[in-house]
Amino acid sequence: MAQDSVRWVDPGVLYVVGTPIGNLHDWSPRAIQVLRESDLILCEDTRVTGLLCRRFQIETPLLSFHEHNTQSRIPQIAARLASGEAIALVSDRGMPSLSDPGEELVDHLWKTGGKVSVIPGPTAALTAFVASGFPAPFTFWGFLPRSGKERRAALAAVVESAHTGIIYEAPHHFKKTLSDLVATGNDARMVMLGREMTKKYEEFWRGPLLQLAEFDREWRGEIVLVIGPSDPAPVFVPEWSDLRLRVLELVAQGVAQKEAIRRIASEFSLSKRELYRFVVSQEH
Repeated sequence: MAQDSVRWVDPGVLYVVGTPIGNLHDWSPRAIQVLRESDLILCEDTRVTGLLCRRFQIETPLLSFHEHNTQSRIPQIAARLASGEAIALVSDRGMPSLSDPGEELVDHLWKTGGKVSVIPGPTAALTAFVASGFPAPFTFWGFLPRSGKERRAALAAVVESAHTGIIYEAPHHFKKTLSDLVATGNDARMVMLGREMTKKYEEFWRGPLLQLAEFDREWRGEIVLVIGPSDPAPVFVPEWSDLRLRVLELVAQGVAQKEAIRRIASEFSLSKRELYRFVVSQEH
């Protein structure tokens, strides 16, 4: 079969398609062809996606799908899919559903027996995470609430998490977000800034949160902030002699020696054998 005759889409399927986060050369041929063959493309901003489509000779009709019309659009989209149309969903940049429209539509289709396929592409969150060198697991927080108790709760959750955290932020809000994070008392926390990723003026910076917050500059471009995991609190382990006294106290209360040693060793994550040897060695 000739390559040109191969169909990349099936009827009745929603294709969630990743778009470039900056560099157009990162877009896959498969993603481009799926958009060409779909009956409709759902997009946040028809002007933004229209420019991308013209660049890649994609003539599929566009329909706006954003946070303000999601609920009214979902029944229409579901009906068109049920009639056999193949529909693609894109965001302005990156993967839909990651702090962009799409999550509710995909959830609706799963609950109603619809079909979903994903055409993977670049994501700002994973690009920044890989560049950071911070360990997994990580928690993706997306954009934090702008104000009020929701923002305070989100900031608390970010800094209290033992995992690496990933935050999206607009440039005109970035200084305030840094200031709010410093105010939580985590100014020594290691962070990694990713800005204008995959573009000509791509910038990565890694260092203490306070140092980043003190930079005197105007931030430009979409920003990803990766927050390194918090250092685990030091675990206090008493001296061996104090542990032996704890064992003797339990024995005096009627607890068998082996059981007392097991309890104390478990409490401080110690070797039962080593603690037993020390206790026995002190009996002579």
